[in-house]
Amino acid sequence: MSNLVSLIRKDFMLSRNYLLFIVPYLILVSVMNTKIAQFGVSLLVIFPTMMMLLTSCLQDIRNVNIRFSLSLPVPRSLIVASKYVSVLPFLLIGVAFALVFSLVLTQLGHDSQSMNWRELGVSILLVPLMASVYLPLYYLLGPKGAQYVNTAFFLVIFFGMMNLGDIIKAIPGLKAFIQDSSALGLEKWLLGGAVYIVFITASYLISLRLFSTRDL
Repeated sequence: MSNLVSLIRKDFMLSRNYLLFIVPYLILVSVMNTKIAQFGVSLLVIFPTMMMLLTSCLQDIRNVNIRFSLSLPVPRSLIVASKYVSVLPFLLIGVAFALVFSLVLTQLGHDSQSMNWRELGVSILLVPLMASVYLPLYYLLGPKGAQYVNTAFFLVIFFGMMNLGDIIKAIPGLKAFIQDSSALGLEKWLLGGAVYIVFITASYLISLRLFSTRDL
């Protein structure tokens, strides 16, 4: 457990300086972009969380941290698991951003940025799914291709957040689900939860397989 905590702490230390860029960006976009204002909670949660994950992976490559980690008495399964678990503290930071920014902007008269708890829940659930798509690609392409994956994901996150309102409207039933999910029965919630867990687990196993067979 102590090794896992140390690996997660390493990821946080690598990405913490990026917060200096994230904070002013979120302030600017949240206040000035009217399209995002309708779905500001998603922006405030997803953007900082995923950017910290991408930054930690990029810094691992630049600093050759993967080879250093492999020289330690730590199994590869723990190294891969630490990447998935590190999403949780990053997510807590994103949720903290959402709560603080929403409160401050609401006090300043930006009522469209008031907290939508259902949207917050959807945003929290989306982050592990996005990480589960990103990490297998990160391990598949290795150091040479990971920078291209990071660039692609940055563009997807950046432009996706800029047009999130339009994207939600374009997906049938998604906006209604965010506004009122009480119509879903227990069976659908259980099925959705099972699929969610299976997807993340499969992503971890794929990442572990790729990382274990790679010659570093």
